[in-house]
Amino acid sequence: MSDASFNRPLEESDVAERDRALMLRAAWLYFIEERTQSDIADALGVSRFRVNRMLADCREQGLVRIEVTAPMASCVELEQRAKQAFGLRHAVVVPTPVKPERTHAMIGAGLARYMSEQVADADKKIFGIGWGQTMREMLRHLRPTIRRDARIVALLGAPPRSSEENAIDIIGAMGRLLQAERYYMTAPIYADTPEARYVLTAQQFYADVKDLIMKADVACFAAGDMSEASLLIRHALPPGVSVAELTEAGAVGDILGTFIDIDGRPVDHPINRQLVGPGLSELRGVRPLVMASGGTGKVPVVTAALRSGHVEVLVTDEATMRAVLKNG
Repeated sequence: MSDASFNRPLEESDVAERDRALMLRAAWLYFIEERTQSDIADALGVSRFRVNRMLADCREQGLVRIEVTAPMASCVELEQRAKQAFGLRHAVVVPTPVKPERTHAMIGAGLARYMSEQVADADKKIFGIGWGQTMREMLRHLRPTIRRDARIVALLGAPPRSSEENAIDIIGAMGRLLQAERYYMTAPIYADTPEARYVLTAQQFYADVKDLIMKADVACFAAGDMSEASLLIRHALPPGVSVAELTEAGAVGDILGTFIDIDGRPVDHPINRQLVGPGLSELRGVRPLVMASGGTGKVPVVTAALRSGHVEVLVTDEATMRAVLKNG
């Protein structure tokens, strides 16, 4: 072997693999062996700052999952009140984060706690999944379970702009995690007109995906509000549709693309006739419908969704739950 082979520059992939191995070693020493960050820095020959950064990256990338199995008493009390007030089958209430931008992460972790039990149930074969930041965060915390017999189906189409929160990426990531088959709604969320929606939904691809959705053993999604924080509002509204006109029609948010009023009824607006996917009346046949949403801006739509009677399982945060219970 020549000296040149010893001195060749490391490829980018080599560096990435070396860094990943170092991160995992740091995580093992910290979480399993319970060594201090100073000890780990000495053992690995790096700075304490780098150890701190590597541990944070491990959590961010889902390489380490921290699971709290004992729920807080205040959360349990709110869960019971929610079940009684809205006839829910199950509720998961998580602490409200100090930083509002962490709300998706907290609720996603709570949803993962519920969904980990569902995917581990061998009797459940079909899982319908929505899209958005909360679904993405759920995947970071979902316990890996090999389910080659399962099928993961998108409950909605994809927005025209790609992001890691879209249906294609989320269904793909969950399918890989479970080693399950994936089925996509290969269409936009909304057709340009009600007539165009009729053409799209008459296609065989739509009939096949819809059939799977209607047979889903569990369907989970996040409700959207009317603000720019909503990915659907930012990226998926059809041409010519504005937030102002939807609000004027009484919309407080959407459930899987159907815009609803404060009492949970679909608003009278053409957009609800342009949805390429099952409407609320059809989704009533899918049980359970699991909604995971929270934050100050989501209080009206969470209230509306619960009033609609469609939701059987709710995952939210304490502050949102208290506000929704106050609304009744």
